Amino acid sequence: MGSIRKKIGIAVSAAGLLLVGAIFISVVNANSTEKVEIRLAHNQSAGSEIAASIAKFSEFVAEDESKNLQVDIYASGVLGTEKEEIEMVQAGILDIAKVSSNTLGQFQDKYAIFAVPYLLVDQDHYYTAMEESEKVKELFQSTADDGYIAIGYYANGSRNFYLKENVACTDPSVLKGKKIRSMPSSTSMEMIQCMGGSAVPMAASETYTSLQQGIVDGAENTELALTVDGHQDLVKSYTYTEHQYSPDIYIISTKKWNSLTDEQKDYLVECLQKTNENFKSLYSGMMEEAMEEAQEHGVTVYRDIDKSAFIEAVSPIHEEFCARGEEYKALYEDIQKYAD
Repeated sequence: MGSIRKKIGIAVSAAGLLLVGAIFISVVNANSTEKVEIRLAHNQSAGSEIAASIAKFSEFVAEDESKNLQVDIYASGVLGTEKEEIEMVQAGILDIAKVSSNTLGQFQDKYAIFAVPYLLVDQDHYYTAMEESEKVKELFQSTADDGYIAIGYYANGSRNFYLKENVACTDPSVLKGKKIRSMPSSTSMEMIQCMGGSAVPMAASETYTSLQQGIVDGAENTELALTVDGHQDLVKSYTYTEHQYSPDIYIISTKKWNSLTDEQKDYLVECLQKTNENFKSLYSGMMEEAMEEAQEHGVTVYRDIDKSAFIEAVSPIHEEFCARGEEYKALYEDIQKYAD
C-alpha cells in the first residue's frame, strides 16, 4: 500500500510540473517576443511592501533594453511552496525563485549556516559577510550540478521572539514551557530548544491560526512578518533578541543561466544587487513603521536586552556545525571574521 501511495504521489507531482510547464509555454506563445523571458517566483503576498521591493528587479532589468531581458514575477506562492519552487528551478521549468536559506538547507545542508543563532552579531556583520565572504560565494556556486546556483540574496532583517504573553524574552527561563512556532529546520528547532522553548515546526502560513487556537504560545520572525501576517492582533510582546539574520536567496536554473550571454549574466546579478540596495535603503523606515503599527495594536516592544544568556545557551549549535567537516568549519570561520 505504501509503495502504491508513493507512486501516486510521484505521479501527481509530475503532473503538477507538466501543468506549470504547459502554462508557461502557452504564455510565451501568446506573448511572442524577441526578449529572453526570465520567470521569477516567490511566496510574499502580492501588494505587500516586500513584494513591491522584489518587483523593482523587473523594473531595473527593463531599464537597459540592449540586454534583451524581461523578468515576469509570480508572487504569493501561486506556483507552489518554496520547496516546490526549488524543485521547479532544478528541473528548468522555473527560471528564478526567491526562497529562504532555511528551505535551501533541505537541498544543500551547508545553507544551514544561516540558521545558526548568533552567527551574525549585527546588521553590519550580516551585510558585509553576505557580500564579501569568499566562502559564501563558493556556497552559492556549489549546487551547479544539482540544477541551480545562487546569484544574489535578499536582506531580510533580524529574527526576534514574540509572545501572546506580555513579557520580555531576556533568557531561557522566559521561554521555558512555551510552545514556539519554528521553521521546519532542524537547526532552528534545536535553537528554540536551547533557548528554553518547545519548538513546534510549521509553515509560516499556519502561524496565525496556531497562535489563535493556542497551538503555540509565540513565534520568532522579523518585524514585517509580525504585521503583514496580522500576528500583532494575537500577541502582546515583541523582543529584539536578534538571534538570527536568515537571508532569502535568489536561485536560478543552471539551464537558464547557461543559456545567457556573459553580459546578460552580469546584468542580472547587477540588477539583483540594485534591488537589494533599494530594499536596504528602505529597511529601517519599514521596520519602524511595522513596530509603530504593532504598538497601536497593543504589542509591547522590548529593545536593547542583554543577550548573553541566549548566546551561551546556543553555543553547542556553533560547535556542532563546525564538527560536520572541514568545509563547514571553513565557511563558519570565514563568516565570523567579518564580525569586526
